[in-house]
Amino acid sequence: MVKISIIGSGVVGSATGMGFQKLGHDVLFYDISNKRINTLRKEGYRTANNVQEAVEHGQIIFVCVNTPTGADDEQDLSQVKSALFSLTDAFNSTEHKINPLVVFRSTMLPGTMNEEVVRYMDIHCNLKRGKEYNICYNPEFLRQDTAYEDFFVPDRVVIGEDYPDSSRLLKEIYKPLTDKIITTSFAAAEMIKYTSNCFLSLKISFFNEIGMLCKEIGIDDKAVSMGVSLDKRIGKYGTMAGKPFEGACLPKDTKALSTFIRKRGWTPDLLKVTLDINKKIEELVTRTAFTK
Repeated sequence: MVKISIIGSGVVGSATGMGFQKLGHDVLFYDISNKRINTLRKEGYRTANNVQEAVEHGQIIFVCVNTPTGADDEQDLSQVKSALFSLTDAFNSTEHKINPLVVFRSTMLPGTMNEEVVRYMDIHCNLKRGKEYNICYNPEFLRQDTAYEDFFVPDRVVIGEDYPDSSRLLKEIYKPLTDKIITTSFAAAEMIKYTSNCFLSLKISFFNEIGMLCKEIGIDDKAVSMGVSLDKRIGKYGTMAGKPFEGACLPKDTKALSTFIRKRGWTPDLLKVTLDINKKIEELVTRTAFTK
């Protein structure tokens, strides 16, 4: 049994904590939202009153805060930075020998772990990283509506680390779920997450464009989607035309990566087209023209 703390108990944090508790670990939840904490308490889960309690409990501390996209389509790291401040303050205040592994699950653009997370803690934390605590990156691949169920059937577990074997305990608690555990660098793990989400966005937009073409020339788009989706190399997900990609992850992550690429002097042609098609589908669905 491993003592696990969850900081940020929204969709991802709740599913992660509940999942590991189901596997027999000792889980303590924390969130700044009293509503979330009260809900967890009513459901019989243990909760912390503050970050300090969570830090002193956890051998592994999962940070599962949101990284939304702002008005400029850039990633908003304000919640990550707030969590970093609270974590570091708790580490510096604790009198206990905790030696924890801090695991970030938030979706972050390549370079963020090194440039924001590691740099901040190296500067502000009194504990020595690599000796008195470690940091890993463990992106999630959970769907919003089925996050708890998805936790137990992962296609793979991706772990980013910079100190060799710092993820040993993390890999141990994931072993009952899968043997497909990929250990790589922070940046590669960050890129795996964004590539996965943006490819799904691209796939949905591609089949929406095919669907619009089918409508235009009088072909049954559902028959086309079904015929194509039976190819095992393609699969069914995202092939049914008529709905934009939406939800908490795909729109924001596709916009954030597109902006990330553009700011580096490149033109994100595929992602731009993906977003343009999605906007067109949103407009068609609003007018109900596509579904008629």
